[in-house]
Amino acid sequence: MNQLKLWIVIITLSLTVGSSFIAIKIVLDSIPPLFAFSIRFMITGGVLILVSYIFDRKSQEIKKIKLWRNALIIGAFLILGGHGLIAYGAQYLSAGIASLLNSTIPLWVVLFMFLIFHVKITNLTKIGLTLGFSGMIILVGPSIGGDQGLSLVGIASLLISSLFWALGSIFSSKVSLPRNFLLSAGMVTLIGGLLLLIPSVLTGELNLLPSYSDINFNLLISYLFLIFIGTVIPLAEFYWLLKVSTAAVANTFAYMAPIVAVFLGWAILAESVTYLTIIATIVILIGVALIVRTSENSNNK
Repeated sequence: MNQLKLWIVIITLSLTVGSSFIAIKIVLDSIPPLFAFSIRFMITGGVLILVSYIFDRKSQEIKKIKLWRNALIIGAFLILGGHGLIAYGAQYLSAGIASLLNSTIPLWVVLFMFLIFHVKITNLTKIGLTLGFSGMIILVGPSIGGDQGLSLVGIASLLISSLFWALGSIFSSKVSLPRNFLLSAGMVTLIGGLLLLIPSVLTGELNLLPSYSDINFNLLISYLFLIFIGTVIPLAEFYWLLKVSTAAVANTFAYMAPIVAVFLGWAILAESVTYLTIIATIVILIGVALIVRTSENSNNK
């Protein structure tokens, strides 16, 4: 596989995921979290399935019950558990901190692969994971030690969501899904969105929806950005990465997305970028490079 193409997809995925945390904060200020994410993923799933049909109209995979069953299980892990808890926890944390906590995903992927499937962890992978996690600590450490105080509910929600996402990623790479990665992503997200609607209704979120007069331009643009740029594109890229590489490599975006969130704060909100941010950026990128390189070498053997 072409290393340049792999890196382009990982970087693009990191940019869209990192920027989506900014949009999430804006959307959740007005729309209840589970309902907002439910509609987000149902629309995304429909768009991805439609696009996959346009490019491959002869495919009969969408009619196979086994593939829908697998998509249901994956959707429960990735969307209901993973993104549902992100939606809930993000209410209590800043966009940057939420993204930083989300960066633990690759650690859980490698750990679960070792515990469940006894996959050997190479020394380079260990170094890459250590560097990635260390870079995350460099970024988040000053915030935790500061005066702002972090919500334990928010922290727990984001960390548990990372566990669900890691398990869903591994399951996605081990079971049968449509060969068309757009159809795979569409089926999973459509079902996941429907699953999220259940707790949304049960918790009374429908009574908390904003009125028409409360919908402003910033909210509308942020929601559209979250659906199409922050969901459709990254999910298509994520499932392509799962198809051509490993779950560990596909989830390296979680290390780089926090960097995007930090620099967006600098570019859009005029927040300062400290020397610690620059150091963390270098450390994280080296860690990601080692993980990608190790996976590429093993795939070529």
